[in-house]
Amino acid sequence: MTTVMKVNADGSGTVEHRMLFTTQALAQLRQFAALGGRGQAVDPTSEQQAREMTTALGPGVTYVSSTPVKTPTGEGRDAVYAFTDVGQLRVATQPAAPGGISIKAAGVTMDAEALTFSMTHDSNGGAVLHVNVPENAVVEAIASNAATLPQQLPMIKSMLAGARITLMVEPAGSIVRASTPYVDGQRVTLLEVDLDQLLKDPDALLARVQAAKTPDQIKAALKDVPGLKMALEREITIAFTPTAK
Repeated sequence: MTTVMKVNADGSGTVEHRMLFTTQALAQLRQFAALGGRGQAVDPTSEQQAREMTTALGPGVTYVSSTPVKTPTGEGRDAVYAFTDVGQLRVATQPAAPGGISIKAAGVTMDAEALTFSMTHDSNGGAVLHVNVPENAVVEAIASNAATLPQQLPMIKSMLAGARITLMVEPAGSIVRASTPYVDGQRVTLLEVDLDQLLKDPDALLARVQAAKTPDQIKAALKDVPGLKMALEREITIAFTPTAK
């Protein structure tokens, strides 16, 4: 999943969302639907699914367009949404299960959390985007299941093999400062997960996690782990000078 939020100084903007599924993942989702007794077929790559995501993004968000896409690693859909008030926007930190399927294994769920936002302005006309970060469910799951992680990791690797998540913000203007180090040109990365790289050396990851005793210590332990970029603060601020019209 790749989500890029483009935001203007007046709080309007667009959300560009790409969701790709491997062939194996599509088969698993359909199997979960069958086991759950759902009568209708599940097609998470359909335009209907893209349209249904509009409601999850918040009130005032409108569906603009979507296009099916295929890559060497999977198939899915690119979708574009528009919003008029960033204060009403909700951007999920992980993919929502399509078709209302409820999936949970090894303490990992597909019940999506969401980032929320607000916009303020400096006296000199600059804009400041405030990103409110929820408590991370994955971190909470690690904290409560640290003792059994060695047994759970193989299941997680199997279920979520190849999973990648990227969330980025692109302000319409020049970035002046950001309270996160993950700034590249005009884009600020809020979250980036490459699960295969993250679990490439599971013993080293386990050693870090099991040495931590609280969610905050776990966040600190995960700070420099390859395959993971994650904000540790509950609020991220991004100040930018709006593009002159």
